[in-house]
Amino acid sequence: MALQTVFVTNRALNRGKDRKKRLFGKSRAKHGAIYFADAQQHDKEKTRRYKINNKISRTRTTIKKTYQLELKPTDQRSNYLQELVANTDNDRPWVFFLHGNNQTLSKNLVKSRKIQDQYQVNMVIFSWPSKSYDPTLISQLPVTLPVAVNPTPASIAKWMVKGAVKKKVRQYKTARIEAEKTVPQFIDAFNLVQNELFEPLKQGLNPHTCLLVHSLGHRVLRLVTETVTPSLANYQFNSCLLHQADEADHNHQSWVAQLPMVASDHTHVTRNEKDLVLLMSGVVNNHFDFTKAHTRLGNRSNHDSEQGSPVNYLEFSELENVGTGHGIAWDEDHSQQIDDLCRPILTGE
Repeated sequence: MALQTVFVTNRALNRGKDRKKRLFGKSRAKHGAIYFADAQQHDKEKTRRYKINNKISRTRTTIKKTYQLELKPTDQRSNYLQELVANTDNDRPWVFFLHGNNQTLSKNLVKSRKIQDQYQVNMVIFSWPSKSYDPTLISQLPVTLPVAVNPTPASIAKWMVKGAVKKKVRQYKTARIEAEKTVPQFIDAFNLVQNELFEPLKQGLNPHTCLLVHSLGHRVLRLVTETVTPSLANYQFNSCLLHQADEADHNHQSWVAQLPMVASDHTHVTRNEKDLVLLMSGVVNNHFDFTKAHTRLGNRSNHDSEQGSPVNYLEFSELENVGTGHGIAWDEDHSQQIDDLCRPILTGE
């Protein structure tokens, strides 16, 4: 049968003309609201015509693999989840995915689809407004860098690059604030999913379930863990993949090993010391001290921080096709080594 995808979000619901373009917006929903939607796989074909010269033109067709969302009103939410549970063919693994920074709704759906296609899993996507602030100046960065080589406009280019970097940093800091404000909605959403989907599935077909968290999503997860919420321990995932975590490495065992929804010996932390995104994050989160670029959980290759930990660590740094990658487990050119490490965690195979 077709793969199942449940979309849960604390993004604001769009109205009027905006809703025709996309169901949810960039900002966080008011009054702590969360929304559920059924997500059906959708291959969106787009054809563009471009000129080679005055006489010759060509067309290029691309396919965007994404989802179509159908909002489930609150009074229909339970029935929707019960129908998923009741489907006796639905014995594939389930992945609960919490994404990271800089994700528009469109980008989040495309990334989720890539993960689902690669691992052939059912998914619950929790989407939060990690790009509520959109720095338009950052698009000028690739243009201004070459210009800076020319001594004449160098000072202007330097000013523009500086402005672009400032806006990008501001976007990141805004996303961290949004992550912190998302915690109550994540807890509400998780409680609903565990009570009305995962727990009933466990009593029936009992498929493998995995919690997948990426990058800045760990800011949400850490604060959730530090919130006294006994209900989070009512359900435990079979496994957990903390993928390239954008959270401080220092004292990480105090919360990673204490996740209430998964056993510590089934929790896996990935690390790539060359991860460019996390190197930049380390600098930004340490007041632009470049000597502290390797201080994030996902790029700190320091075995001293692992001593005595019940958590499992996956070292990606020297593996094939990793380089400075950040989306390592689902990068299109990922190696067989990466697949051999990640697939058993995500699918239980």
